[in-house]
Amino acid sequence: MKTVIANKSYLLVAIVLLAFFLRFWQLGQNPPGLYVDEVSLGYNAYSILKTAHDEYGNFMPLVFRSLNTYNPALSVYTLVPSIAAFQLNEFAVRFPSALAGTLTVLLTYFLTYHLFKKRNIAQVASLLLAISPWHLQFSRFYHEVNIMVFFSILGLVLLFYSFKKHYLVYLSAISFGIAANTFHGAKLWIPLFLFVILIFYNREIFKFGKKLIIALLILAVFSLPTILNFQNSLVRPNSVSIFKEKKPQETFISGYLSHFSPNFLFMQGDFMGRHAVPGMGELYIFELPLILIGLFNLVRQKNRTAKFLLAWFLIAPIPAALAAPTPHAGRALVFLPLWQIIAAFGAYSLWQIKIAKYTKSIALVLLALVAIYNIATYFHLYYKHYSKEKAPDWSDGHKQMVQYIGQVYNGYDSIAITKYYGYPYIYLLFYLKYDPVKYQPQSENKDAFDKFHFYSGVLPRTFGKTLVITTPQPNAQNVIKQIKMNNGDTVFVAQN
Repeated sequence: MKTVIANKSYLLVAIVLLAFFLRFWQLGQNPPGLYVDEVSLGYNAYSILKTAHDEYGNFMPLVFRSLNTYNPALSVYTLVPSIAAFQLNEFAVRFPSALAGTLTVLLTYFLTYHLFKKRNIAQVASLLLAISPWHLQFSRFYHEVNIMVFFSILGLVLLFYSFKKHYLVYLSAISFGIAANTFHGAKLWIPLFLFVILIFYNREIFKFGKKLIIALLILAVFSLPTILNFQNSLVRPNSVSIFKEKKPQETFISGYLSHFSPNFLFMQGDFMGRHAVPGMGELYIFELPLILIGLFNLVRQKNRTAKFLLAWFLIAPIPAALAAPTPHAGRALVFLPLWQIIAAFGAYSLWQIKIAKYTKSIALVLLALVAIYNIATYFHLYYKHYSKEKAPDWSDGHKQMVQYIGQVYNGYDSIAITKYYGYPYIYLLFYLKYDPVKYQPQSENKDAFDKFHFYSGVLPRTFGKTLVITTPQPNAQNVIKQIKMNNGDTVFVAQN
């Protein structure tokens, strides 16, 4: 018996190590560049580390102003330790998300085991999340929603285990409170998720007595940054809200249903290049029959676990459906690890079907072959093609542009840089590791700092010898440098 338990423990360790490897391998190189939100959050974390002030000179803010929007506090503070450890670079910015993704795989095992009391279901669920295209995509770049998913699942696991060890409810409250400060969508998702949990587990929760009151106070305290800055935190959500539409009810329904679309889930995935690999859905095709079997059996069972999972299944698209565009893999990441848990339960149910051994063997072999093909295809597409095809989505070329400027900086009096791609100033701050103390006093001026000038259309007035960084144009004159992305395409040119 001890040998069996040990072997199962080794299997879990192997799954977590696999998850770690898949999330950290070439993390600083693939995806091929940092997109602008990663750079902005990373530099603000660097500024906090060096000065305890953000890029605008605000002391330890509870909400971070960034690129014409406001971000929850922990979207920046979670980056500070990794930047302190690894300096300001791509790996440091992506480290927290990759770590959170790895730990979510481990938590999925404990969550699934608590729900079904079956180690094999828990192992399959954690394995499916370890290799999930959806989860890998969001674990390999810094997106606050991945941090939120980790802390919300941690809070759920701690809550379940607190039914036997009541003191864990305090840690659960802290986890949910932290989750509320990581991502805009958490303001809706965390209360909604907690409400569903309360519906199905109220008997155990109310047994906490006074501990429940203390836990609620802890949750409120940790949620204070979001509560106190609620108005500012709505800037980004309001800009994508469906309530600006003429028929918001219809938009909500279509957006809600779009997250169950086979095309989104199994064929093409999210249309945004940062959210999916072209030619792959958010889930593997081989998971489809397992999910259908799992859902069918959950509906049939009608026990509390089944009802809770089905309720989670129904509320998961709500935050994403309230914003545009849809379907949106980021805002719908709260579906994870639910899809994998359902698929694992489906695999278990399939194994339990009493049919001829020969027939079952054929079915399992066919499913295994499809799974191997799906998984191999995904990793081939991701590591061989994705970084080249989707280089523009990751602002590839901006690092190369800043590196070139660093080489020729002393040879020019002024450097004019196009705003064609958005926010060049933040890439200069990040890759030059520009001293926050020098930048903060002039931070309100986004058109210039140091000897850099940023323009749209007409070149700004500059002084002395000027280097112009612009987009490639036919028959351009005085080109002294072509700045290329990793796929070889020219993204900037330097002109005298």
